[in-house]
Amino acid sequence: MRSYDRIAVWFERTRDPAVGLPDLDALARALPPSARVLDVGCGHGIPVSRWLVERGCRVTGLDSSPAMISRYGANVPDADARCGDVRVASFEPGSFDAVVAWGVLFHLSPADQEATIRRVATWLAPSGRFLFTSGDAAGETTGTMDGVTFRYVSLGALAYRRALESAGLVFDGAHDDAWDNHVYLAHRPA
Repeated sequence: MRSYDRIAVWFERTRDPAVGLPDLDALARALPPSARVLDVGCGHGIPVSRWLVERGCRVTGLDSSPAMISRYGANVPDADARCGDVRVASFEPGSFDAVVAWGVLFHLSPADQEATIRRVATWLAPSGRFLFTSGDAAGETTGTMDGVTFRYVSLGALAYRRALESAGLVFDGAHDDAWDNHVYLAHRPA
């Protein structure tokens, strides 16, 4: 998403470095030692990737913004940084013990969100975890960050649950966090 190139400096400066950490902590406790984790929409790497690397995870960051990936490499040098679009990214089946998509799915069209969920399901190892954020109510809205307009699309809680289950994942639940994110959790059966 090239719009993030335009706000990369501002985003890194203003992003709350604690956002999502309670959910990441719960995720990390459910993972094996040295877990392989894909951070989709990794941005500049803070807090998600850096926090996971500090806990011994082997992290791959994927983001479509070259400006964000450049910052990611500087902020999380022990992770594998890849500039690319999740809609066409290629990873071997079962490559990851977890996939985190914090603040990214809702930028995709409904069809692309469902296709991405199916792709993620194939990338997960047995018992692999999927954590992502999106809205709980179906609909579309726009917002601005540093003067740049972004479109946000939510399938809604029921549709996300159906998409996860249709992809062969087990829906573990959803909740609102302290930063007004709606967090979804699922896993691939063993």
